[in-house]
Amino acid sequence: MRKNKIKLNEKQLTNLLQAGKILSSTLSTEDVLFNIMKIAMEIVNAEGSSILLLDEKTKELVFDVALGDKTEKIKHIRLKIGEGIAGWVAKEKKSVLVHNVLKDPRWSDKTDMYIEFKTKSVLAVPVIYKDKLIGVLEVVNKKNNLKFNRTDLQILETFASQSAISIETAKLFDNLKTEKEKIQLIFSQMSDAAMFIDTKGKILFSNLSCKNLLPEVKQDIFSTFEEFDINPDFNTILKTLSEKALTLQIEFSHKKRQFFLSGNISKIIDTKNNIVGFILIFRNTTEEKKEQILKRNFLSFISHKLRTPLVSIIGYSDLLLQSPNLSQQEKSEIETINKQGTYLSSLVDKLLNFTLIESEELKLEKSKFNFKELVQKVINEFKNSNTEPFEIVVSSDIEKISPVSADLEKIEIVLKNLLENALKFNNKKQKIINISKFETDNMVGLSVEDNGNGIPKEHHKKIFEKFSQIEESFTGQIKGIGLGLSLCKHIIEAHKGKIGFESQVDKGSKFYFVLPKE
Repeated sequence: MRKNKIKLNEKQLTNLLQAGKILSSTLSTEDVLFNIMKIAMEIVNAEGSSILLLDEKTKELVFDVALGDKTEKIKHIRLKIGEGIAGWVAKEKKSVLVHNVLKDPRWSDKTDMYIEFKTKSVLAVPVIYKDKLIGVLEVVNKKNNLKFNRTDLQILETFASQSAISIETAKLFDNLKTEKEKIQLIFSQMSDAAMFIDTKGKILFSNLSCKNLLPEVKQDIFSTFEEFDINPDFNTILKTLSEKALTLQIEFSHKKRQFFLSGNISKIIDTKNNIVGFILIFRNTTEEKKEQILKRNFLSFISHKLRTPLVSIIGYSDLLLQSPNLSQQEKSEIETINKQGTYLSSLVDKLLNFTLIESEELKLEKSKFNFKELVQKVINEFKNSNTEPFEIVVSSDIEKISPVSADLEKIEIVLKNLLENALKFNNKKQKIINISKFETDNMVGLSVEDNGNGIPKEHHKKIFEKFSQIEESFTGQIKGIGLGLSLCKHIIEAHKGKIGFESQVDKGSKFYFVLPKE
């Protein structure tokens, strides 16, 4: 049927304009649908109206909202695509005007029978958004026994186009609101504190745990945590996350009292990989930190108190052993004292090393030093403290390493530990250790290579972890406590350096560390 272009009068245009304003005044789907029905009846002077929305899953039309008599009953009716006049409109995506439904073969009286209503005439138009069917808008029975006309049809089609935009906008808003409520519900029930932050540091949402944990949650993270020392600081965090990292660990310590927080901050990205914000999750770690501080202080105190008498025991036993007037039994007893004193001294050193590992921030006393002198000093001490046979080969390229600035005492600990491991975990008859120059990027240092057993691949990832050690059955050595390499890593990283290794089973291992050049 050919459509004739119909001009709308001023009143009709005003009504449609007013209808658009009413629809845009709310973002609630239920309110939008209610307004559509109400306005549809008014603009064409109909007795009743309804909107049938398409259920994407079942491909059925559902009377989501209806006005007039029996509205609650009609909301339970579902129509298949193609069923009835509304179903035909949905299938063909075309409008229809029926003056007498009883003479139309598409008519189904299922709805009328269900709600005890008599439909005489119908005006039905598809509700389409971007070529996608949303539903069907119907008005029935023009008031005062009048008939619907082509003008009514065009008005309703124009109004349906407006309605489609409002429905989609309302659905989108409802979906966002639902998702937001879900997220808020999840985070509100978390025991950990949580914050959503925009790219400029403004706090968009914080859960109840967060509000219970902090004295006051302000508008942004900078003012909220202004009484805390933060490691790393927020500007560094936001910059690092923006450039590469997905998640960073963050520590808070109150400036005036013992109150500690610890957590992670992660970036939130959209489908185009753009950063839209950050999520910060943290918890109160005050008791844990206090225990760590007490433990470190206690171990440090005990270690230092033990050192003084041990120096005397070892020193005087060394002097006594040099006496020519000792009987064999006396010499054996003093050797035992000296040996056990030396062993106890090594345990004290390990305790002190443990306190170094546990310390959050290593205090460094930097000065320039020469690698050749470092190597010679450590090798001399190492040879004096080890009686089993071994060979150390020092490469001549060590002399060419430029001096660097570092804490010499702590770098000595690193080299000593690497040498001890190279000897300790080597069950070969001829034990050989090679010390060479190692250089990478803008850093320089040493490598310690052995001809020992090597390290199985399954142990590579955890080799620098505290208390991690390869099984005794593989190394053939007495199991240690596994703090040496963890301490080395802690010291080198405190210097902003790098430590690593290369290893193959039965071919030995090569550990290296490098420090920033001057």
